[in-house]
This record gives sequence, structure tokens and C-alpha cells, in this order.
Amino acid sequence: MVEYLKRGGYMRLFNIIELAKQYMVLGMIIVAFIGVIAGTGYFIVYKKIMKGQKRIRPQNILWTGTFLCYLVVVLSATLLDRASTWSDGRIIPLFYSYREAWYSFSEAEWRNIVLNILLFVPLGFLLPFGIRSFRRFWVTYLAGLVVTVLIESVQFILRRGVVEADDILNNFLGTMIGYGFYILFREIAAAAKRKRFSAFKLAVAQIPLAAVVLTFVGIIIMYDKQELGNLAVGFNSRIDMSDVKMITNEIYSSESKTAAVYQIPVYTEEETRKIAENFFALQGQVIDESRTDLYDETAVYYSTEQNSLWIDYVGGILKYSDFAVSFGDDTEDGSYPKPVSGADESTVRKALSEYGINVPENAVFQEQTDESSGYEFIVSQQSEGDLFYDGSLYCTLYEGGKLGDISNNILVCKKYKEYPILSENEAREQIQTGNFRYYGQTGDEIKTLDLGTVNLKYIVDSKSYYQPVYSFEARVNGEKAYEIDIPALENDSEEK
Repeated sequence: MVEYLKRGGYMRLFNIIELAKQYMVLGMIIVAFIGVIAGTGYFIVYKKIMKGQKRIRPQNILWTGTFLCYLVVVLSATLLDRASTWSDGRIIPLFYSYREAWYSFSEAEWRNIVLNILLFVPLGFLLPFGIRSFRRFWVTYLAGLVVTVLIESVQFILRRGVVEADDILNNFLGTMIGYGFYILFREIAAAAKRKRFSAFKLAVAQIPLAAVVLTFVGIIIMYDKQELGNLAVGFNSRIDMSDVKMITNEIYSSESKTAAVYQIPVYTEEETRKIAENFFALQGQVIDESRTDLYDETAVYYSTEQNSLWIDYVGGILKYSDFAVSFGDDTEDGSYPKPVSGADESTVRKALSEYGINVPENAVFQEQTDESSGYEFIVSQQSEGDLFYDGSLYCTLYEGGKLGDISNNILVCKKYKEYPILSENEAREQIQTGNFRYYGQTGDEIKTLDLGTVNLKYIVDSKSYYQPVYSFEARVNGEKAYEIDIPALENDSEEK
């Protein structure tokens, strides 16, 4: 989990905080508007015209403003900030998001689960804090359940976002946890005033929080104890194959085999710095100490000549830009360096070697002919001894053998271990029992499934290992071409 937390998602915590700020500002504006109307009605209509004597307590005003602001944030996050979608009336079943987060072990997936829990914590706290009738636990619990069901129902009717049973579960858990915080606050306040303190009530109210924390701790421990990571292609929910007609003209092998798992190198900040020092040294340059930028996934180094080198911690993927060559006047007469077209493979390989980059021998070489003129090497999941290569390299070549840009996305992995794998026929049986992930459109029912040839390919798991996967060519309902991926390792194929 520590490794997972260091990875970036498509939406980082900073973005979430900024979005929450926007909603909060909107909530404050709406509360201020309501406050002006309510204040006018109270002081002018009620106090002056109707001669009313009731006073409004300041704490009630504060609670009401806070609660209204919170409601605006919740409704904005659940209804406004959702794309208009439709799922053919299908509600995503319970625990689907948890299984999805487990198989991909994606920061984005786990973050969404946690945020859906946290979203309703204030509701569970504010309701009993401000309204006496909600101080009974079951009343607050029921209110939280009703609110989340109403929100999901509105999403369903308006086709906003995707309706998930897990959202109801997570929101309900958040309400219970919020009520536990209210009990904690109440008991601490009682103890401070030397009133009766109920340790039993306090402990019981914290059961939902303890259950959630222990669940996530258990997930972390279980994941960390795994030797390998999880594959995103693992089936999330079993597909009903009882009415599906399976067709195949292929004969799949029943031979038991083994296959290698390869490990993608993961570098520390110190190791990326050493790579950068050696890389720049080959060009007669040194690192500019004042401009190094370290991010969650990437280290960015600049030379004293202001050339940049981006190095990913996972895989050591490298991107280099020589601005003097690409944009500057690096020639004696002050003219811009000219790109070289029509260079052969050996010339480009030699230029790359001057930068310390050796391209695998079996990589396919081609010259780009579009606007991004340059040269590319492509190697697709090729093994040489204990090494495994996958990815592509792109570069631009200039006069004098200089490279203006290098994007080296070729992963060089070392063999980790041999594992027993399913036979082709056993993998086919996984499909027959519905243990595979189907990426078809929602509501797109499978009636016939025509299986074709199968090959063994590799997919990166959540712990940066290349694992073998059987990839079946398939045709769904006689029309749609499709690939069905079945994890090949014997342990990964078992139902979890």
C-alpha cells in the first residue's frame, strides 16, 4: 500500500481540495443570500411589524448556516459535478467498486470509496448536534440512509453519473461514523462539566469507524503480503453464461506449462539522480542544482545548459529535451540546427549510443513521416534470455549526430521467477464459467460467444510485475470483435 500511495491518480488531493473550495464558496454565497432574506423577514417583518418577542440564538444561526453550506457541497458533488450518463436502468451491484479497486489497486478507485464515506460524516455529526430528535442513533442512521437513497434516485432519474449500491453503503457508513464523532464530542463535553460519562455508549458508537478502519487495514496487510500485484483484467463479477451459446473451432492445449514473470525496475530518487548525472556527463554537462523538481512519479533534472531530463521512478522511462539543438542557434553562423531525414537505422542507433541508450536488437525501426518527423523503435513484449523488452523509443536527429528530443518508453525488465500456469483449455473453462471481465456496453447482453485463437501475452500488475495472461480472440453475438483476457498464473485464476 505504501508503494500504491506514492503513485499518482488522474485527480490528486490538490484537485479535490480545490473542487471542495469551489463548492464551499458556492455554499457560502447561497447561505449568505438566504441569511439576508431570513434576516429581513425576522427583523423587519417579525420584530417590527408583527412585534414578535422570540429571540434567535446565535448558535442556532451558526448551525443552520453550516448545515445549509454542507448540503450545497454534497448536492454539488453528487449532482452537479457528474457527467450526464445512462446505464440502461442498471444499478451497479454491491461491492463492485471494492472489487474494482482491489484488482486495479488504483489510487483513484480507493480514493473514491474513501471520499464517499467521508462525504456523509458531517451529516451524521451535524444532525444530532443541532436537532434534538436526531440524538437517537437510529433516527440519524435512518436519515443518512434516506438522504443517500434520494440522491442516488435523483441521479438515476436525471442520468447524472452512475448509480452504485456501493455509494449508498459508503454514505451510510459515513453517517454512522459522523454520529460516533457526535457521541465522542458529547461525552467529552459531559466529562468537562463533571457530568455523567458513559464509556459504553462512546465505545458502541465507534464500532462503525473501527469496522471501516480494520477493513482497510486488513486490505493493506493482505495486499502487502502478496508476492505479486493484482491484474486489472481480473473478473469483477461473474457473468451469467447459462443462456450463452459458446462456439469454437479451435483445439486448446491441455498441457501444463510454466511461464516467467518479469519485474519492472523501480528507482529511488537517489538512483534517478545518478542516471541523470551519467546522462548529462556524456554530453559534457552537469546538473543544475537549483532547478531539480521531484514529483510523486517523476524526477525532473536540468543541466546547466538548461536541457531537461524527466525520469519515471517506475521503469526508468526517460524523456530528454535539448533546447539548444531543437530551438537555439547552435551553429557557428547562427542558423538553427537542421533535422536529418532519411537516416538509416545504424546511424540513429549510433547517435543514441552517444547518449548512453542502447536499443534492443530486435526492435522495429521506422522513420516518422508526419509533422513530428523523427525516428522510432518499437519492441513489443520480446524476451532475450532473462530480459524482457516492451515499449517504444522516439527521437529527433539533427546535423552532427545531435538528438533534440528523446522519449525512451522501452521497459527493460528482468526475469523474476517461473510460475506454473493454466493450460489453454483451463483458461477456456474460466470463460465458460463466466470468470472473465467483459468490457461491453452496459446492457449489451451476450447471446453467443465465438472463441478463436489464443496467445500468451503480458500485462503489468499493480506491483509493477509483468504477468502472463491468456488472450482469446472472440466475437460477441456474431458481430463485435473482442479480446478476452484470462490471468494465466494458477493462483490468480482461482476465485477470490
